[in-house]
Amino acid sequence: ISPLFGMEYAEFVRGCHLGIFPRYYEPWGYTPLECVSSGIPAVTSNLSGFGDYVQKTMKVPRRKGLYVLNRKNRSYQESARDLARFLLDFAKHGRRERIELRNRTEAAAPLFDWERLIKHYQQAYTQALR
Repeated sequence: ISPLFGMEYAEFVRGCHLGIFPRYYEPWGYTPLECVSSGIPAVTSNLSGFGDYVQKTMKVPRRKGLYVLNRKNRSYQESARDLARFLLDFAKHGRRERIELRNRTEAAAPLFDWERLIKHYQQAYTQALR
């Protein structure tokens, strides 16, 4: 139990409406994935491994509760403006829209199951040994 929040981490995440992780760099990025596994929509960037993977494997990630902020070759101001627009749009969602998005986000979680992702780790391991 977190002394700061007085609850388990998973409970805390589940109580949020949105996870916001517009990282400049992160090799993978487990925090947006933790949100998705709890049915919480999340923002990540295409400079994180997770965001890059989402863009390459999902046709329209926003429909599944994943917003991938484009930060490649863009200024901080451009990225911040895009993020602000997204957050404003998200804040305008009504209760029903938020619930529907949570359901779609939770339904997307199996796309990131270890049974699917392990092959990528095995490929990276094999390449590293060469």
